[in-house]
Amino acid sequence: MIDTSKIIQALCFLLNEIPGRRADKVKLVKLLFLADKCHLVRYGRTISGDDFWAMPLGVVGSVTKDVLGFDENDENDFPNPEYEYAKKMLRKVGIHAYEANHACDANDIDQLSETDIEALRLIAKHFGRLSGWELVELTHRYPEWQQYKKLFDSKEIKREKLDTEELLSVLPDDPFAMPEEHIE
Repeated sequence: MIDTSKIIQALCFLLNEIPGRRADKVKLVKLLFLADKCHLVRYGRTISGDDFWAMPLGVVGSVTKDVLGFDENDENDFPNPEYEYAKKMLRKVGIHAYEANHACDANDIDQLSETDIEALRLIAKHFGRLSGWELVELTHRYPEWQQYKKLFDSKEIKREKLDTEELLSVLPDDPFAMPEEHIE
């Protein structure tokens, strides 16, 4: 089951870890995807528990994407307590940028495990300086997205659901890469 409040806390944590402590929606979606991928490769589960979709801009956690549209979503799509929690923890700055809100501090990050925090820190350290579009280019290199590239390019599909196991791929330069035996 997907825990929206844990996704909100993970986004909040990332915002506090990246340079400038501000990011656009694309960057946050990609950073959390990479943190989920890192945690899955190392520990056998994602942080968010999200459902993942290959889309033209790369792999997206669907609930993560919805969370970051909390001011754009229909109330039926995003229940009021979750909307209020997102507003408490995340502040929208301009049209597409976010900052951690005043309530977002170490005392309010109680749903993240030590390994969740380890993966989030690792991703923030290695990828936090990249722009959202640089992260799109990076995530396009992974096989879980590459397998649909021709279909996206020809506009035959808009999105494709991924099985979590498909995220168990690593690139040679990934800071979270593990030996093949570990991944198996």
